[in-house]
Amino acid sequence: MTVISGATSGVSAVTSASTSLDTETLIANAVAVREVASDTIELKITAAETKVSAYEELEALLLTLSDAADALRNPASLTETDAFEDRSVSLTATGSSDATDIMGASVSANAEVASYSIVVEQIATAHKIAADSTSSRADALTLEGTFTLAAGDHGVVSIDVTSDMSLDEVAEAINAESDDTGVTASVLKLSDDSYMLILTASDTNATISLSDTGGTVLESLGLVTASGEIGNELQSAQAAILSVDGMSVTRSTNEIDDLIDNVTIYLYAGDEDTTITLDIGADLSGINTSISDFVDAYNAVRDFILTQQEVSSDGEAADTAVLYGDALIRSLSNDLSSLLSSSAGDDSVVLATIGITLDAENKLTIDSTVLADALASDLDTVQALFRFEAETSSSKLAVIDSGSDGGSGDFTLDITVDTDGNIVSAGIGGDTSLFNVSGNRVEGAEGTEYEGIVFAYIGAESASIDVSITRGIAQKLSDIIVDYAGTYSGADGSRVTTQVDSLNDSISDMETEVSNIQQRTEDYRAWLTEYYARIEAQINAASRLREQLAVLLADDDD
Repeated sequence: MTVISGATSGVSAVTSASTSLDTETLIANAVAVREVASDTIELKITAAETKVSAYEELEALLLTLSDAADALRNPASLTETDAFEDRSVSLTATGSSDATDIMGASVSANAEVASYSIVVEQIATAHKIAADSTSSRADALTLEGTFTLAAGDHGVVSIDVTSDMSLDEVAEAINAESDDTGVTASVLKLSDDSYMLILTASDTNATISLSDTGGTVLESLGLVTASGEIGNELQSAQAAILSVDGMSVTRSTNEIDDLIDNVTIYLYAGDEDTTITLDIGADLSGINTSISDFVDAYNAVRDFILTQQEVSSDGEAADTAVLYGDALIRSLSNDLSSLLSSSAGDDSVVLATIGITLDAENKLTIDSTVLADALASDLDTVQALFRFEAETSSSKLAVIDSGSDGGSGDFTLDITVDTDGNIVSAGIGGDTSLFNVSGNRVEGAEGTEYEGIVFAYIGAESASIDVSITRGIAQKLSDIIVDYAGTYSGADGSRVTTQVDSLNDSISDMETEVSNIQQRTEDYRAWLTEYYARIEAQINAASRLREQLAVLLADDDD
């Protein structure tokens, strides 16, 4: 009986051990512990990617500001856009007609500021002749022959007419050759039974010449007389005649683009009793718009900086301030603040002088009245405040590139030329290490205050030339942006790019680490799965043994 009692206890132990295991939960819990490290790194990756996005947003804002600055910072020889070189044109009339009824005008950048007094005596007209009227435009004319046709300097072309051709078909035959002849044809309907062929020269001040060379088609149509003269002249060919500041001007066209450089004049009507004053001036409206765009672009950058400095109610960085405490942001903010308080040459002229001031958030505001007055009364001061200016005492030396954060001020550039006319050196005060020479170009040496400035010298002899360089606020801002964000032509080496590259490298390293952790975790999961499978197999074996023992014990009881 003692044996039986012991055996019963053993059965109980086996029964307890054979309880089913939740292996999936056991494996999931074990793996989850390993995945914590991966999740922590994933959070760091997300934070780094958010910073990359913020830096890229900053870069885009700075490049937009750079574009706005470009329109204000340099002469057209140095940049493609320059609001101060753009021109506007106005027309005022004294006399019996409105100016816009007589003429129009357009102007392109770099036109000289000037005023002209113009009287349009007559406009250029195109030669126009007509045939006699016929009763139908569609019926056959029963005319047969060949005639030649041309206008002005265009080539003479022969037109063949057959007896079955209608007035419309004759017009079509003429128009088929209009590119060569300079003459177009149309059929004018005078009434239901009266139609007239009209020939018009394509160019003004070009006389139509035509003659029958086989048959009498032109004479029969009434375009020429029996003697070969034009039959019906509706409008003669004439040149445009106008007086400009008392001087007579003649042109063959009403669109005149070779009278005043960078100005095109359009003539609409002649009126000898009306004098038109054509004024060419700076495009003040365009400059105003460019300055407003500059302020808006600057304020967009400032808004971004303010967002990165925001704190929540608990004094911690706000969720939107992903670059909170960032050294680059602090540096940029300081550089921009210093810039806005700077001047260009004349220390008495700053942004506030033209109505641009800072508000409580250090964003720019414009007093439109003060700015408009400054533009109208002292444009040179506004221009000097914003842009890069370079003056040389010799027309043989020109600045062709302002560089980035290059030197400013007054200095004398000494250029040495050999007997063959080649530049061998250039320097200031005997220091030739400040500049490098390449052909006829003198370039500021890297690492010097003149780095990036490029001169072109076309002289054949050595010379000492006085140079005066002023870097206005828009130019200085452009220099700052090149440092922080580069330019659209390339941002390599800029401070933002360096930060982004560093973050991307870190992200790449962390992604590799996550991948390795995940691989090790999967290997661990596979090992655990196999491990618990072995345990379950052992439990199952024990369970079968228990069942067998139970049967044996039951038999002993019997």
